Amino acid sequence: IQPERIKLFARIEQLVSPITLFIQLSLTYIVLSKFGIKLILFLYGLIFLLVFLLYGLVPSIGVVVLSQTLLRVFEYAFNKPAREILYSELNKNDRYKSTVFIDTFVTRFGDLSGSLFVGFGKIIFTSITYLPLVAIPFAFLHSIIGKKITKKKSFKGL
Repeated sequence: IQPERIKLFARIEQLVSPITLFIQLSLTYIVLSKFGIKLILFLYGLIFLLVFLLYGLVPSIGVVVLSQTLLRVFEYAFNKPAREILYSELNKNDRYKSTVFIDTFVTRFGDLSGSLFVGFGKIIFTSITYLPLVAIPFAFLHSIIGKKITKKKSFKGL
């Protein structure tokens, strides 16, 4: 079963790359300048909330493909550029510390917490299908933090 999983995620990446390239070349600037960074950071948590609901309520390969594609395209096309714009407002030392902290610690903590949820579910004999529903409050918290992380609506030239 492992080779099929690898092939599936490789196909998702093959789907994500051209979609992201198209969006970055045609829509990223327009969306960021029209709607602002605050909305992008807020929506990222809402997309996670939607994904966790889908994983918990309608678990299927189609949901995995759709969810992973949506999350990765949004991350690369909108969320990452929005974070980079936020970092540009910081001095060099703070920018370095922020990018390392967020891109390393926060991302790895997300991976770890997912593993902990699965391990906890096994301990309490909960079906792995329902575990994504436990993460919904964290997705909501992500949206709230994304909304509050910036006080300005627009940044340098946006």
